[in-house]
Amino acid sequence: MTLTEQFSTMIAMTLMGGWIGMALSTYHRLIHPKKKWHWIMIVTDILFWIVQGLLIFYVLLSVNQGEIRFYIFLALACGYAAYKALLETLYERILNGVIDLFDRFARFIKRLLNLFFVQPTYFLLKLLFRFVKMIGRILSMMSLFLLSIILFPFKLMVRWFIPTSWKIHLGQLLAKSRETLMKWTDKFR
Repeated sequence: MTLTEQFSTMIAMTLMGGWIGMALSTYHRLIHPKKKWHWIMIVTDILFWIVQGLLIFYVLLSVNQGEIRFYIFLALACGYAAYKALLETLYERILNGVIDLFDRFARFIKRLLNLFFVQPTYFLLKLLFRFVKMIGRILSMMSLFLLSIILFPFKLMVRWFIPTSWKIHLGQLLAKSRETLMKWTDKFR
């Protein structure tokens, strides 16, 4: 390994140490905001460190064909320490600002969707329901009217040919059926 390769490896690993610091801060801000331990956190932690290890190895592979030396770990530690000492507060402020901006944007999109899709759909469904309800009332009134027209001759026959005691029982039966029919039509109002 030449001196240029060693120098570029040191610079790349120092930058990767800073990258690990930023990724770790972002990961803790997004994934661990409540600091409660769950089994899913163990899985995400393992996946996070696997991805970071693969990124470091990819950079190391592209810089010096994947040769690992002791000073590579020192450069990673120096980059991480430099991030923690110099850039952590600034990065966390920027990260919180970006998260806040994204949150505001998401709320804006949610309001737009609610205004242009949810409320009109709700209004149209409400209008459709009222229209169907009105049609149901009209049909029930028309059917009652037609039924009264159809039953009118039978009503006359009942008055002329059927004894009074049967008329009383038939009247009670018709009253009960009318009450039942009115209950059914009231359900649609």
